[in-house]
Amino acid sequence: MEIAEKYKQQLIDDLCEFIQIPSRSSSKGGEEGELQALFVHRMCELGIHVRTFEADDIPEFRNHKLFYGPDREYKNRPTVVGQVGPDDAPALLVLAHSDTVQICDPDTWSFDPFCGKVQDGKILGLGSSDDKWGLAVILTVIRRLKELKQSFDKRIIFASTVDEEHGVSNGAAMLALSGIKADAALYLDGSGMRATIGNLGGSNLYLKPNKSLTPEQLSRDAEVLKKTCSQFSKIRMQNFDVPFFRDNAMRKNSVIFVREENEKGPFFCICFYTVPDDDPIEFCNNLEKVVADALGTKITDYEFSYRQPWFEPVLISPKVPIVNCLAQSIRKICKKEPCIVTGPKQDSFVLTKHADIPTVSFGPAVLDAMVSGRGAAHQPDEYLGIEELWKGCQVVWEAIYRWLQNRD
Repeated sequence: MEIAEKYKQQLIDDLCEFIQIPSRSSSKGGEEGELQALFVHRMCELGIHVRTFEADDIPEFRNHKLFYGPDREYKNRPTVVGQVGPDDAPALLVLAHSDTVQICDPDTWSFDPFCGKVQDGKILGLGSSDDKWGLAVILTVIRRLKELKQSFDKRIIFASTVDEEHGVSNGAAMLALSGIKADAALYLDGSGMRATIGNLGGSNLYLKPNKSLTPEQLSRDAEVLKKTCSQFSKIRMQNFDVPFFRDNAMRKNSVIFVREENEKGPFFCICFYTVPDDDPIEFCNNLEKVVADALGTKITDYEFSYRQPWFEPVLISPKVPIVNCLAQSIRKICKKEPCIVTGPKQDSFVLTKHADIPTVSFGPAVLDAMVSGRGAAHQPDEYLGIEELWKGCQVVWEAIYRWLQNRD
């Protein structure tokens, strides 16, 4: 059952309004509160029973092994959960995250990141593709379900989380620890109209200067490490030649160099992604060796450390009903065979492994967001094409309706 064109303009208006409300997260905290309050208001207007909770409402959260960032502030950053259907019925969790990345260099933007306006067939602004489109689609799905006035023997749980961008997976961990139960999850955070049924593992290797280094040395070391990471990624490409990992967006960039800075000054971060056959200890030994070989005697100027938690690769069965429903919907709406792959999304690991909710991700955004440049998620001038937004919404609706009708 298709979703009518009449829903399209309200979908666009919702996304534009969401973009105009800053909801950036950082290593210190986040500003999702205002957007989450609006999302609660919109859901209540549609007659949805909503509950909210914050980090301090879950006593075990800060002591859990998945928790990242001991000094992070969570006041006025609620997670929002609502549902349609009987409390004791089989459930599908449909979620998106409310936070966005920070704007590292405002001067690189050619328009106001919070403009939330339509121009040349595009919706402009920070979070348009990552991940406020998902929140707008959730409201559209609820409107469609309400209009149907049809009873189902299943239920849909809708959730808007916080702290996805800088909390590693804190938002998903909070949701998991809240006691939420579902048979499967459809995470509206993905790219390329693909069904992503698993994720890479991995973490970050930090190289922090143990003494004051000149800008010239830092620049030289950065260039050497950037080249080394690129070469190491190419060597590791063959490790991705296993089912569902061959077309992973990070295949060519599984080891990425990033230069960062905090209150203590500049430092280096090497983000790395692992596949199921990688042995963590062997991988770390190899990574540290190529870094040491690249820096030579300069290696003694840095201290090594790894970000914890370390995430493991995870893959759900492509036979999970929501995967089949999503694949059929992509085939129908996009007029192409669905691409079923894995991605770098660690939230899926948390929901699949720690909440026992098999999770598939989907989204219409530009592929390879981390490396594709201007206009993509995490990049200056972020946007989402209106037709991509609408097509993505149609796919999501079709998948959800098929799941509701499915008897497997």
